[in-house]
Amino acid sequence: MRKSRGFTLVELAIVLVVIGLILGMAFKGRDLIDGAKVKNLAAQYNKIVAGANTFYEKYGFYPGDGCPNATPTVTQCLNSGLARDGRLSANNEAAAFWSLLISTNILTVADQRSVFGQPWTIWSGAPNGIAADYLDFPGGPQADPRYVCALDRMIDDGVWNTGVVMSDRNYNATTDCWNGLNGQADLWIRILP
Repeated sequence: MRKSRGFTLVELAIVLVVIGLILGMAFKGRDLIDGAKVKNLAAQYNKIVAGANTFYEKYGFYPGDGCPNATPTVTQCLNSGLARDGRLSANNEAAAFWSLLISTNILTVADQRSVFGQPWTIWSGAPNGIAADYLDFPGGPQADPRYVCALDRMIDDGVWNTGVVMSDRNYNATTDCWNGLNGQADLWIRILP
């Protein structure tokens, strides 16, 4: 009699369990990375707002507000004679925001780079009809809408067109952020006022 060789049912079951564990760890790892990116976005936002408030407490005006050019000193801004309205509506004021926060060592150049790799810019506008100054990316939609939705839920109201975090993608507090949202989205995070 010839003895057949092959895998037993127990050996096959063990291999399938090991494969399942590896796949489970890979998917859970991805969830952990996604969650860390959202938490990093929230931390960046908080750090930038804290930096702007620290600057205000120290110098009596928001960084960039009433500054005469894109790379001013604090003294040039204080002595510019330009009106301070609490908004960064001129292009030089938006550029001066970063310049002042970095030159006074309140923030670093690295703090201007987002988790998506692009630098944050300041945009004075009214997305969805709410006029304020926002953290924005240059150009058009460049953010993953899943992260935008999750960030909105974490630090705001979870609705795409209200609150501090806004987007051009439609989602609400009951939307599953990680399923069904794809492509690119615009992201605006209000910083002033």
